[in-house]
Amino acid sequence: MANQFTEVFREEHRQMRDMLLGLMDAIEANDIEAVRQGVGEMAAHAGPHFHYEEQVLYPALAEIYGADYVERLGAEHDAALEAVQELAELAEAEEITPEQAGYGLELIRRLLPHVSDRDGLAVIVEVLPEETVQEIVRGREKSRRSGKTLLDLARGKKKRRPVARQARGKASKAVAAAKSKVVPRKARAKAKPARRKP
Repeated sequence: MANQFTEVFREEHRQMRDMLLGLMDAIEANDIEAVRQGVGEMAAHAGPHFHYEEQVLYPALAEIYGADYVERLGAEHDAALEAVQELAELAEAEEITPEQAGYGLELIRRLLPHVSDRDGLAVIVEVLPEETVQEIVRGREKSRRSGKTLLDLARGKKKRRPVARQARGKASKAVAAAKSKVVPRKARAKAKPARRKP
């Protein structure tokens, strides 16, 4: 059972890695449609994964790692969800300026360590009791059936853990300026003056 879990867990991380790298390519190519599509696909794919990690995997690891480490994992999830929300906002722009592109790449770089660093947790799952692994697998299946996306999870987090805010760090002035210039398509449409009939 642990070997099956490891195989699926690692494949989920590989897929997330490829989606994030594809998003980087789309941003660098200034292909806003590919950015929108990439954000949507990544949010749909990774939502159930994040959900079962928080609900069953991380609590199961507390016995080995301790509560402080598991709390840190949860805080890093919160920071990752914030980054995904900001990527989704960026994807709503009509076009991507160089500043916004730099900001989008920074957001993706915040997400990539989740993929690489968390992949090693499977090694610890291999030493957990069989019934604990079965519970994790059941939690994974339940999360998949829920169909929650990363954006659904982010909206469900009303209050962020203080540690998540610390882990996120302060954005540079250029990044903050880029974020402030993102104007959603809907807002731009409302701002356009109505055409006069000749």
